[in-house]
Amino acid sequence: MNEQNQLLELVLGQASPLAGLLPGFKPRAAQLELARAVGEALSANGGLVAQVGTGTGKTLGYLIPALLSGQKTVISTGSKTLQDQINDKELPLLQSALAPHLRWAVLKGRSNYLCTRKLEKFLRAPGLNLPGSMAGLLQEFWRTSPDGDLDPLLAKLTPEIVEEITSNSEQCQGSRCLKREQCFLLEARRKAAEADMVVVNHHLFLADLALRAANHGQLLPRWQAAIFDEAHMLPEIATQAFGVQVSMQRINTLLKDIGKEAARPGLLLDALGTARKASDKLFAKLNRLLGPTSGQGLSPEHLAKLAPLMEALESTLLILIDILEQEPEQSLGERLGLLLVDLQTLPNPLSGRSVAWARTRGSSPALLLSPVEVASHLQQTLYAQQGSLVFTSATLAPVDDLHPYLERMGLDPETTTLSLPSPFDLASQTCLYVPRHLPDPNQEQFTLRLADELRKLLMLSGGRAFVLFTSHRNLEQVAKELEKELPFTLLVQGRAGKLALLKQFVEKTPAVLLATASFWQGVDIPGPSLSAVIVDKLPFAPPDDPLVAARCALMEENGGSGFAHILLPEAILALKQGLGRLIRGPDDKGLLAVLDGRIWRKSYGKRFLKALAPLPITDKLEDVEQFFASHG
Repeated sequence: MNEQNQLLELVLGQASPLAGLLPGFKPRAAQLELARAVGEALSANGGLVAQVGTGTGKTLGYLIPALLSGQKTVISTGSKTLQDQINDKELPLLQSALAPHLRWAVLKGRSNYLCTRKLEKFLRAPGLNLPGSMAGLLQEFWRTSPDGDLDPLLAKLTPEIVEEITSNSEQCQGSRCLKREQCFLLEARRKAAEADMVVVNHHLFLADLALRAANHGQLLPRWQAAIFDEAHMLPEIATQAFGVQVSMQRINTLLKDIGKEAARPGLLLDALGTARKASDKLFAKLNRLLGPTSGQGLSPEHLAKLAPLMEALESTLLILIDILEQEPEQSLGERLGLLLVDLQTLPNPLSGRSVAWARTRGSSPALLLSPVEVASHLQQTLYAQQGSLVFTSATLAPVDDLHPYLERMGLDPETTTLSLPSPFDLASQTCLYVPRHLPDPNQEQFTLRLADELRKLLMLSGGRAFVLFTSHRNLEQVAKELEKELPFTLLVQGRAGKLALLKQFVEKTPAVLLATASFWQGVDIPGPSLSAVIVDKLPFAPPDDPLVAARCALMEENGGSGFAHILLPEAILALKQGLGRLIRGPDDKGLLAVLDGRIWRKSYGKRFLKALAPLPITDKLEDVEQFFASHG
């Protein structure tokens, strides 16, 4: 261990070989402390949970000890931004400075790669009417792409075309595919198997765990160590991975694939039509019961009303399975079988362990069954494996107590923890503005008063702001008000893709971006393009969210408080993640504005202020004006 620490001090110290390759490199005590802790966890085949403030040099702080350990390591991130940063910046840097023979691979989910089999079928489809030279573009990409990753092409493709030329987990034929020798996904997996480090995202990592648990294969190669960056996102993503979902889109896609790929589609026409009608009736009934909602729990009464329609759909699927037994392509019948099992599982939530709910907003309504807590699933799938595990993020706990995170993740309470503050001088780099004069967010006049307050703040910041909303309703109403007279480029989530909006935000500085939850984290815009993050209200989860409600109920059954132990800490973390968008470097300056006076009026406000310390707080616009004036 002493030898390893000496190596870390050499690599991260004054005489570091990184200094000549990394502009502005200088030793950081916190980075070295993190690297030592990660190195010890890897050497001991143990675990580490580390909360590491922005600016510590976290990424190199775990990559270097992983490299020195010699273990095959999976690096899992919560965002594409960080995945690209590790692949394009950090790992090439380490290869140049320390390990010329370092091999790494980036592995994504199936739907990120062009599927040769589906592309050929798509281009041969009768009556294909692609716009312009799209067919030539796709063929040229297939011939020249080194890895088949559609990322550089996505801006030119419609979602419908992407669906036609990629395979999801059910459509992929794996070893039975006649085009497997030309499969980009299999080639990516081969490279990952040979690599020293594999960079993935949390969705893929957890999907791999769920597949292995169900004995349905695997997505990742065997590994000796796994490091999870942006680990605060893991519980939510694990809830998705270990749940069941039956959506209208999943059913329609499967029925369409059967119609296209079956050897004798004529025999299936009537059965396919009957199944489509049964699916349409089920989801139409669901929409009538719940209305357009992003998520609502399904009560026993709801499930009883849906039961006859679910049973009718099951009957049509059984008929299709019988017909498909005569087909040479057995994967279609297997997919139907998996759908049937999920459909039969949905109406049977286990009290305190799973919750049935529905999502009806958008073009593909869905029925879902999700675990209330993911701890037991992770214990059975992840921790049962032999291997070192490191969990790290800038926001794992409201302050420094990491044990609630250990508990939610099902980690041993004796797991080593580490909490390192940000080296940035937040007291001088930031200003926290919380007005007292606005009405509470649940009052009718709040949105109009909010728009007026935003105009004043945006004029003081000179645009250059993210305005983050806790609801789409507030975003849409405020956008209508601000469009009337705001003298800056106004970008609104939903009017373009996320990457396009971020690109425009930088190119059209000073701009203002109005957005919701997906922009609270995983966005990196250092420098003066972003000088204000403004939040419409404290980001409490909706109390009627079925998963949140179930977790709160379970907490209270066990003697805790759903508000104090779940809603409040998670709202504080969400607010800190919003702050994390603002200060990305030692020279960044910026305003964090929370337009929710409950911080002043409610007792829980003190916990928000404690978590945001040492930010200087004011309720006066004149102080905000002075802050921007003093920082140019």
